[in-house]
Amino acid sequence: MTRFSSLPRPRLTAVLVVAALLGACQATPQLTLASSPAYSPEWCAAAKSLAPNSGSNLFATGRCHELGIAGFPKEENVYLFYYTQGARWGSLQAAEALARLGQPVPDADLQAEARDRADQRRADAAMAAAIRGRVDPPGPPRPSPLPMTPTIRIPSTTFQPTRIQPTPMRPAPSLTIPTQSTQPQGRTTSQSRRECVNGVCKTVTTTCVNGACTTTSQ
Repeated sequence: MTRFSSLPRPRLTAVLVVAALLGACQATPQLTLASSPAYSPEWCAAAKSLAPNSGSNLFATGRCHELGIAGFPKEENVYLFYYTQGARWGSLQAAEALARLGQPVPDADLQAEARDRADQRRADAAMAAAIRGRVDPPGPPRPSPLPMTPTIRIPSTTFQPTRIQPTPMRPAPSLTIPTQSTQPQGRTTSQSRRECVNGVCKTVTTTCVNGACTTTSQ
């Protein structure tokens, strides 16, 4: 019976070398970007793979095209596109590159939209966690409802206003208004006054001659 408890040393060394090569081939773009020289073909490829939604990597990709790194054609419209996208994602280097090339610098609208979406997701997650963790204790027993009060219907009656009897008009009081003073003329005196009864006015004249008086009204 053959035993495989150990392998020859040369074969073990070959296995380790192959494993190391496989590990190097499976290196992540983040590791390549951190370990490779800046603006080398490997570094530029890693930056391009991480460029979406990253202002710094968009700028790095545009810079690789502007420098004409191997695998990155030096085309103006290409690196201007990456610089513009990088500025929209908030890269100050991309904005400076556009200004250096005499191009308009856009606002960081994509970065603001991404920040708003992230804030909304955090708010939704916090609300969902609060709803899940909320345990409402049972409240006190509700009292039985009170008996309903019977509805009393009051028959409608026709409203008849009380007739107000007119107050009879009272005759106006008699008013005597003297119109002129007594003017003695020898033994003859005359005095006139104005009397009004119920709005009808008359002039009453009293004439006295040697003590005999007569009254006339007009």
